[in-house]
Amino acid sequence: MTALLLCTLTLTAVTGCKKVQEELAASQNPFPKSSPLHAPVDRVTRKLINDPVYVQRMQGVSREQAMVLGAQFTMSGMARLDVRQLEHRAELFSQILEKQPVADCAAMVKVSTAAEAARNADRLFDTLATMPQPVIDQWFDFTHEAAMAELHQRPRLQISDAQVNEAAMALVNLIPSERDQRRLGLVLSNISMASDADACWAARTLYAYIPKLPEPQRGHMAWAVTRQ
Repeated sequence: MTALLLCTLTLTAVTGCKKVQEELAASQNPFPKSSPLHAPVDRVTRKLINDPVYVQRMQGVSREQAMVLGAQFTMSGMARLDVRQLEHRAELFSQILEKQPVADCAAMVKVSTAAEAARNADRLFDTLATMPQPVIDQWFDFTHEAAMAELHQRPRLQISDAQVNEAAMALVNLIPSERDQRRLGLVLSNISMASDADACWAARTLYAYIPKLPEPQRGHMAWAVTRQ
């Protein structure tokens, strides 16, 4: 959701030739040029301002509304990406979770609505800023692709509950400790009520094992963890 959360503006104020619109939008970058987040935000902003569907959807909305809309586009658009993109997203998110303090990690994995994603965005940005530039760039590119998939209504992946259940069972069976298997199932069954320590442990464990699954279970699980 990151790119759309940052690359929002009140588009009613952005008029005139396309180049002027692009520069005005880019000037609202909240990160200084010294920040590793500045360049990817600038790049995605310029793409967004040149997309007529995005511009139309954001026309006249407040910054707060735009941030929630941006998060919603990205969250909904994940189901419209292909399996390889979702597998890569899972790998990136795993790296982010491992780097975050437990409280931030737990808050991120408990997000279930676009409004919650917008409110917790700074937790993600703070962690991203500490990561290698390629990871930052890939994360922004992924969120942009997800948002575009939703805005342009690309076809959704068709993965059944049975396929997800099969992938989940395969993942649990990879965990060597029966105690950890039970703990993972218990926490994930009601993660919103779990302690920060349990929620973060469960999420880190889940994402750590996704790459170890064979295909097609790996792709099915990478898709499943994007569903809210």
